[in-house]
Amino acid sequence: MPLIRPNFSDLQVTLATVNPSVLLIVLLSLVGLALALIVVVTIRRRSISKLSGAFDCSINVGEEYSSRPRWRLGVAVFSVTSLDWYPVFALTRRAAFRLPRADLDILVRRKPTSGEQYSVLPEAVVVDCSYGKADGRPRSVSLAMDTESLSTMASWLESSPPGFNPTMGRFT
Repeated sequence: MPLIRPNFSDLQVTLATVNPSVLLIVLLSLVGLALALIVVVTIRRRSISKLSGAFDCSINVGEEYSSRPRWRLGVAVFSVTSLDWYPVFALTRRAAFRLPRADLDILVRRKPTSGEQYSVLPEAVVVDCSYGKADGRPRSVSLAMDTESLSTMASWLESSPPGFNPTMGRFT
């Protein structure tokens, strides 16, 4: 039986033969999708920023997991039991990092190095912290924030959560 080869030259479509209205619809759909994405990210950022205890904070990610550490801009929020960090450019309302309040310690406060100063917010202070000692897996994280937020974070860490006073008992 002879081998039959299909003729694909009849299937070629060039841009000149495509209807211009189809191209316009595709282009407008892509522009509309991009605008919708920008609106969703903006609304998400504003709703997180309006939470009580929210402040701008960059976090150094990839230090332990990759050879290329980088700073990511985000918003941190003080909750009762943890410091929750949300990336600015994301779609989820879930915190990307959750640092436990009971196990979080500030190790060093420093100015950004020359390589870091363009990656963090202006006038930021870099704070090296440790956490995870309670579960036997100590980890470290670097946060960059302004001095007001650093003072607030230090006070938040030094105080006890609402309803918890180890000298008086729980919920006294």
